[in-house]
Amino acid sequence: MKHFFHASVGIAGVLIAVCSAVGAAQQPTTDGLLLDSLLNTRINTVSKYAQKTTDAPASVTIVSADEIREHGYRNLSEVLENVRGLYFSDDHNYAYVGTRGFSRPTDYNNRILMLVDGHTLNEHVWGSAPVGADLMINLSAVERVEVVRGPGSVLYGTSAMFGIINIVTKTGTQLDGVVVSSRFGTGGKREGAIAAGHAIGALGSVAFSALVTHSDGFDQYYPEFDAPATNNGVAKGVDWGKGVGGIASINLGDVTARVGFVTHSKGVPTGAYETIFGDSRSETIDETLWAEMAVRRDLSATHHVLVRAYGDRYSYRGGYPYSYDPDYSDSGRSESQGVEGNFIWDPSSRARFTFGTEFVHVGRASYKELSAGGVVVSDDAPLNVSSLFVQSDLEISSRISAVAGVRLDKRSRIDPAVTPRLALVTRPDSRTTVKLLYGEAFRAPSAAEADLTTSTYTANPSLRPERIRTVELDLQRRVAQPLLIGVSLYHYALRDLIDQVDDPDQIEYRNVASATGRGLEMQVDLVPGGPFSTRATYTVQRTRDGTTGERLTNSPEQLATISGIARSKSGIRSAFTVRHETQRRTVVGTWTPAFARSDLTLGFTPSERTVLSWATGLDVSLRARNAFGTQYSTPGGVEHLQAAIPQDGRVLSLSLDWTF
Repeated sequence: MKHFFHASVGIAGVLIAVCSAVGAAQQPTTDGLLLDSLLNTRINTVSKYAQKTTDAPASVTIVSADEIREHGYRNLSEVLENVRGLYFSDDHNYAYVGTRGFSRPTDYNNRILMLVDGHTLNEHVWGSAPVGADLMINLSAVERVEVVRGPGSVLYGTSAMFGIINIVTKTGTQLDGVVVSSRFGTGGKREGAIAAGHAIGALGSVAFSALVTHSDGFDQYYPEFDAPATNNGVAKGVDWGKGVGGIASINLGDVTARVGFVTHSKGVPTGAYETIFGDSRSETIDETLWAEMAVRRDLSATHHVLVRAYGDRYSYRGGYPYSYDPDYSDSGRSESQGVEGNFIWDPSSRARFTFGTEFVHVGRASYKELSAGGVVVSDDAPLNVSSLFVQSDLEISSRISAVAGVRLDKRSRIDPAVTPRLALVTRPDSRTTVKLLYGEAFRAPSAAEADLTTSTYTANPSLRPERIRTVELDLQRRVAQPLLIGVSLYHYALRDLIDQVDDPDQIEYRNVASATGRGLEMQVDLVPGGPFSTRATYTVQRTRDGTTGERLTNSPEQLATISGIARSKSGIRSAFTVRHETQRRTVVGTWTPAFARSDLTLGFTPSERTVLSWATGLDVSLRARNAFGTQYSTPGGVEHLQAAIPQDGRVLSLSLDWTF
């Protein structure tokens, strides 16, 4: 790791020199990253009611809007890469997030629950969740990103195995104007975005945001295809991507309504599933439309109720040209409606009970294949889900509180699932929080894994849900006013792991494995209240197959990041991140090399004190992802001939944001 720390020191030196040149000894222009602000942020994700992160019975990280802006993050995967313990794979079609050493290649993120303003985005055919460019959300409209580690099934049901990611968007009052954005970058990147919001007197607010993006991508070279018949291994002009996404919301008193949509198309350059390499017809198209209405009301000082109704529609289409069937395509679609009710009772100032129920009707979870000659093979697996949960919060003393909860889920064709949660939160002194956490979670087999039979899939109605048990000790200590240290120790055991069984003709899933994991996650934040702030994270994790004892695929044993932000009163800012990962095991037993990658951002926001006062409201940022062109790869899936997929080299982007 010597080169990792040398690079960090060098980049930090450049930042110090830049800020010294612009008088960085002055106070920063923003205090959004001050520790008091972060520690006192109130979130709903952990317990479905507002509480400070230090009180929440889980290990939580918050990425603020200021941090997103100052680092110049362009999509959600860039936001999450700087969160301790998270790592990514990218097969130039979808991005995949891993946490605590677990990320099965091509699992479509179905063991992480993805939320926007508390609304679940995981669909019902594969259980997939968007975590990269396919999410299509305008980050200028994001107030914060909440990352909750560990099991979350007690409040959310299936898929919340390893954690919950909740994107909280800005209200109309927080936006209070219009932000217009444009972005240009290497690889033919072009983006346009808008975020607008307005308060409606004292009644509420309205907000709207949208993002339009197009990228030509980069030519990709894969030595596995290096032959004259396959263009000497070069996939040329087929790594493109484009999409449109938007979110609108209105809040009137106790009532909130939201609607969101995404359409994203991506060229596939890897020749996945033995398709024709480099063919321009290889593509995937994902579309999502969702809407919800929620009423939150205080019936009295001690009784509170939330009722929420929602609907979702997801569709997918893939083009997979084969030499024997160049027009082959497949598609999936899910449609669902649901209603949720939560009742909170505070019998005393030291006790709170939360009761909840949820019902989801999945009217459609279908998959269809279109082959040569117009032959269509399809199947559908609609289902219903009914849930009940209860959680109690008890303040034992001024320094000790306890949480206990349990949930019962009943899904069509699957036995009922019971998941408990226990937590003890202690505050030995005003600077320290210690959390002892126990939780269980489950993932019900998706329709594609258990219920669909086509020429591709074979149904397996005997599939059991995956189950995980996690024990965790989380410590947060404010050593001094500007210094915060966080440490998490965890152990989990996963059973009935669902995996694809090797078969050249059919895809069949079975409960074939178990796994264990343990690890240490550390984070140090230094936020002195001046022009500089810095963060360092280190994770060591050990994940093993319960049968063979081998390390799990796609599981780096060590992750480390160091990042910093420097600001000046004149409006200039700069940020860097250096990320190091150790090697990962691929699905064929080889290893990807360890690597260190650096990201740099330089930004400028004119103020009324500068000669550019006419440009007040303009924010300009130049970002260099993988600034030094490090060559690195992440593991491919079983559908790839490549054991490892090379990642992009240096990517430059210029962003202009104008606030009116």
